[in-house]
Amino acid sequence: MRRLSLIGLLLFCACVGRHDPFFGRWTVEKVNVDFNEQLATPEMVRQYGELEKGNIIEIGKDSVLTFIACGDTLIGQCSLQGTQLLFDGKPFGSYENGFIQTDVNTPLGKIKVKYYQSN
Repeated sequence: MRRLSLIGLLLFCACVGRHDPFFGRWTVEKVNVDFNEQLATPEMVRQYGELEKGNIIEIGKDSVLTFIACGDTLIGQCSLQGTQLLFDGKPFGSYENGFIQTDVNTPLGKIKVKYYQSN
């Protein structure tokens, strides 16, 4: 009986100390700006890419997502449906293979941003 309690205690401690990789701070790893070359100059593409590199996503254990981008801060509830990351019930990006990716369509073209967990 004593051996069984020791095994239970060890399993409990292992589960309590486990870190969920989804929660925490996410920093930009890669930005892909795919703009229509007739609408955007190479300098505009470079500037948009540089702006996106400063983005930060923070996800709390209470499922509150804070998105900091270009001097603006958005705060809302996040959830996962399969690999789709939702922000206040609307598509925000995807979570796969330990990365978050956001895709934004603009009048000039698309911007894809890949984030890694930085904490």
